[in-house]
Amino acid sequence: MKTRFLFAPLAVAMALTAGAAAAANLGNLSGQACPAGYTGTWHFVNNQTGGAASGFLTASFSSGTCSVGASKVLASSQHFYCVGYGGSLLGASTNLPGKLVLSDFSCVQDKVCDPKVEKCD
Repeated sequence: MKTRFLFAPLAVAMALTAGAAAAANLGNLSGQACPAGYTGTWHFVNNQTGGAASGFLTASFSSGTCSVGASKVLASSQHFYCVGYGGSLLGASTNLPGKLVLSDFSCVQDKVCDPKVEKCD
């Protein structure tokens, strides 16, 4: 089963209203991209959060938008993962204080499936 970008207006609205005054914007944007036909996993870390409650991240890609809650909350950082199909990273922000960085990303070629030969998800 392939994961695609989720368009979540409610999550975006929550992220925008849950403390936008202290929002962190992505600090190391430099054209990171996965080519068409690849699924990317993007790992963002928001550092120096000061023990804030679990936050939200919104990332914009040339192929869509990803809005997610923190997957890991530590004393001074929070981790976010976006999974999506192709596209270039255009920007990201959280509703948290601190410094947001793209920790790493990976691109994996999508499986080509022939339904005559195998079961496809």
